[in-house]
Amino acid sequence: MKYKKATPRLTVKFINSDTSEILFEVKDRTWMNVGEILNDGAIDSIMKTEWKKEPPENLMVLVVGEFELK
Repeated sequence: MKYKKATPRLTVKFINSDTSEILFEVKDRTWMNVGEILNDGAIDSIMKTEWKKEPPENLMVLVVGEFELK
């Protein structure tokens, strides 16, 4: 048995670090273009565009790939 991904696409999750609440997700990214998101300027811009409520004090951004044991 091996772990395999159902899809090569990745999800980037924006999470409130203080509460572990998932604020929103950016889906359908590849391992090559996920790096475009993971810099200060991009994170700031994405939060200003996507999150209309009071921004969290501490933000965690995770790249998630799901694997199944087959």
